Formats: sequence, structure tokens, C-alpha cells
Amino acid sequence: MRFGRITPLNKLAALLLVCYYTLITTHAFARMGGAGGHGGGYSGGGGSGSGIALLIYFLLEHPFLALILIAVIVYFKYIKKGTATGSNTPPAPSQAVQFPQGLDANKIATSFLAIQDAWQRKDPAKVRKWLSDGMYQRITVQFKMMDALGQKNTLSNIRITNIAVVSTITDGQYQVADVAISFTMDDSFTSNKYPQFNESYPSDSDTEYWTFIKRTGSSNEKNLYDNDNCPNCGAPFEVKMGEISRCANCNTLTNSAAYDWVLSEITQNNDFSRRVALTADSELKLTLQKDAFFAVQRMEDIASNIFMQLMDVLTVGSEKRITRFAGHEIVSAVALQKQKAKPFVYDRLYINNVTLSNYAIEGDLVKLYLNVKVTYRRVAIDGQLQIIDNDFVTRLCSMELSRNKSVNNKSGETVYSYECSSCGAPYTDTTEDNCSYCDAPVVDVSMNWVLTGFAWK
Repeated sequence: MRFGRITPLNKLAALLLVCYYTLITTHAFARMGGAGGHGGGYSGGGGSGSGIALLIYFLLEHPFLALILIAVIVYFKYIKKGTATGSNTPPAPSQAVQFPQGLDANKIATSFLAIQDAWQRKDPAKVRKWLSDGMYQRITVQFKMMDALGQKNTLSNIRITNIAVVSTITDGQYQVADVAISFTMDDSFTSNKYPQFNESYPSDSDTEYWTFIKRTGSSNEKNLYDNDNCPNCGAPFEVKMGEISRCANCNTLTNSAAYDWVLSEITQNNDFSRRVALTADSELKLTLQKDAFFAVQRMEDIASNIFMQLMDVLTVGSEKRITRFAGHEIVSAVALQKQKAKPFVYDRLYINNVTLSNYAIEGDLVKLYLNVKVTYRRVAIDGQLQIIDNDFVTRLCSMELSRNKSVNNKSGETVYSYECSSCGAPYTDTTEDNCSYCDAPVVDVSMNWVLTGFAWK
């Protein structure tokens, strides 16, 4: 390709394009729960640097076109929308929404500050008691990636500027509340192994949406946020809780939404939208009426749990992590994918959102179709560091979960993939196909949700 003489106006046009591309390129937030980016943008799974380079080369010979292009984009993206560059103003609720019973600004502020502290210390033990299982996996799988890259995230000067309930809905036998939290903080992401990953965001200001869930009709006298005692028996928590948040004294699952509001999801400002999910679908409700614990938000949390464990297996984790919720065909496909790929880890791995988009009923079998939007950057660390993705990539993954509609689940909630859905006994650290207590199959659509489909879009 041949280019003509580069004039000062050409240079100005190229500089403006480079600056603008820098502004709109996706950057994953360093802080806890952060994904999506300062400015956003959607990538179908690969770097777009070559395309941008060709565009810049072309516009070097046509500087006036470059200036016109930039003016049009800025007008439609910022001026016409009435949004200043870099603004993180959340969409204003149509009307004031009151806090639901048992949830207040103090609990939300407590959870926000405690989770930021747990995140930068890479130790979620103190907040595990009110984290959903999917939320726990979102955090801890990222810790594994950060450890592999020698990374840490230091957060300081944290100040909450506003807390507002955006929406509350009834989802099956659960209440769901979306809460907007606006804040400022100093955010520093560093690596002692690979300093090229270091980033710093002084006085970072943003709004995140935190989703809490609680069983309807449950007691509001329990409080998981201001004490370290079991909500069931009152015994102090003496055992450090990890993947299973269980009281050592009475065996109660402390993070059950039957006791208090549990944090189920964190969504960035760019990814948040008001709910149009299948919570009000009468056919789905009727189909799964025997399951007292079915709710769209719970299924999306289970999907988060599964997805993060799949990502763990594809990088540094053992295959046994997915044999508890996936059949042999899925496990074999994941193992083959890992075998074919060059060993890598994720420099950031954030779920932007999870959506139950559709379902199908085939005889006694119900299939749920979920979409997972995720942001990541892959790096190979086999010997010398090699960046696989030139920029942070945002992709969609489709998941299919299947189970018999006739399952009669009225006994209680279990830890998905860690407890036998038949007898409730915890699975031991094995890859056995059957429960060691009651001999029930571990993966069984007649008892529990099974991963039957997984593909990148």
C-alpha cells in the first residue's frame, strides 16, 4: 500500500484518531467486580488493532474525512446523548424506590467497604457469610489468575457518595433488589512479576449496581452484616469459610437467602439495564412449580458459578471441578479444548452480566438457555510472558442447563455442585460419579441442574 506525502494536517488527523481510539478502547477496571471498561466497546473475540491501523493509514491521505468522521462520532456518542466523555452517571430511576424490608443503606455500605477490603487482601473469609456461591466464584477464580501473574489491587481513599435502590422485584419465592452505589477511590493495580500490567486510577469515580436476594416471608431479625455468629444457632464462626459457608456447630448454610439479604451480582454502569428477564413468565413458573427454590436470579447465579469454574479448569484448575455439574461429554470437550490451547491465564476475568434468555420444554426435561457476557485478556506464561489478546476482549458465551421439571424440591437450598441434591451430604474431594453417602448419581437431570451445553458465540 502506498501513501502520499504526510502534511501537518494529515498528522493532526492521525493524532486525533489515535487519541479517540484510545478513549473508546475497552479497559477492564482493576477494582473488585470491575468489567466493561472506561468507555466500553464490543469485540467479537479478537483484537481490532489491524483494522484501526488500516483506517488510520487510509485517512492519512484524506485528513478532512478524518476530521468529519471524528466530529460525527463525537456528536452522536456524547453531545446528542447529553453525556460528557467519561461520565459514569447512572440512569435515573423513573420514581423513588424504597429499601425493601431488612435491607438498608448501612448494610449496603458495610458490604461495599468490606468486599473492597477482602478483594485487595485476596481473602473473602469475612464476607463469605453473605456472598452467593456464584459471587464467591467470581472473586476467587480471579484471585488464582492474579496470583499466577503476581498481581495485587490496592484500593484506598474509598468514599461512598450515594446509595439508591433502583428496582425491586419478586422472583419466585425470592425478593431481588438492585442497588446503585456511587463512589470514588484510588485504584492501583500492580504486578511484581510483570510490571507492564501496572495501572493506576487516582480519584476513580463510578457507579456500580449490586444485586441482593432474599427469601420472601423469611425473618428480618437476622443480620449477617454486623456480627460473626451463625444466624441459625448463634454460635460464633470459628472455622474459616471458603467455597461452602457452613456453620461448624449446626451445619447451617450461613449465606442462605432465608436469613438475610445475600449479594448475588455486581454489574458495571455500562452493562446495567432494567430487568426484562423471564421472572414473570407464567409457563415457566407453572412448569417448575414443584421447585420452591426456583428463581431466575438463582439460575443466573448458578450459571456464574459454573462459568467461573469452567474458566478455572481451562487455565490452572483441575477437571474434577466440573465433573460435579457436567456430563462426560462436556467434561471431555473442555479437556480437549485445554489440551489444544497453549497454557494461559487471564489478566482480568470479569463477568459483565448473566441473562436467562430463553427456555424449552421437551417432555419432562426443561432446558434453560443463558448468555454470559465476559471481559478478559489472555496471557501465556510458559517461560516468557506472551500477551495473547492485544486488548481486553468482550465475548458472549451460551450455556444450557437441563433438569426434569418433576423435581420436587421443597426441603431446602443446597450448595450447587458441592452437596448431594438427594441426601444433602457434602461431596468429598474425589471425581466419583456417585455420592459416597447415599450412592445417588452426582450428575443427574432427575435431581439437579446439569450443564448440557457450552459454547462461545
